[in-house]
Amino acid sequence: MLTPSAAAGVLVAWACAVAWMDLRHRRIPNVLSLGGWVVGVSHLLIVGHSPLGASTSSSWLAAGLALLVTLPGYLLRQLGAGDVKFLVALGLLSSWPLTLNSFAIGALLGAAMGWVGHNRPMLLSALPIAWQAPGSWLARWGASRPAQRHIPFGACLTAGLLLGLWLTGLPAP
Repeated sequence: MLTPSAAAGVLVAWACAVAWMDLRHRRIPNVLSLGGWVVGVSHLLIVGHSPLGASTSSSWLAAGLALLVTLPGYLLRQLGAGDVKFLVALGLLSSWPLTLNSFAIGALLGAAMGWVGHNRPMLLSALPIAWQAPGSWLARWGASRPAQRHIPFGACLTAGLLLGLWLTGLPAP
């Protein structure tokens, strides 16, 4: 068995792989999200606690809360199924406070990304005139619209996880 701090390192590596796939392909593969479910449920049933050392009840509560906060977004077509499955897996692998922190931070980051993408021309006009030279990369950025409609929320959740782990401190070995 891994120590909680080693498990946190594996969790971070897995979440970064999810973020990379979401950023690159705008999809979270089932092998990553459902693989997290298998590892989380197996660990809870065999060992009796989450890989990060949280109680079984905390992990099951985290998975339920993950469904509670993401299913409405999925039903309204604002979140993908991969985002829902990823956050549930994160809950099974950790605890409810870390899962909710990851979601809250990820949602704020996603909202900020959406706002910046929507307000590119206004943001460009707020920059010094010397930076707005026609043909510059900033001018092209401000004039263009985002290529994708959807924000890679799995990457936002991963950033939320990393910040949540940093704020609460990694589990002690």
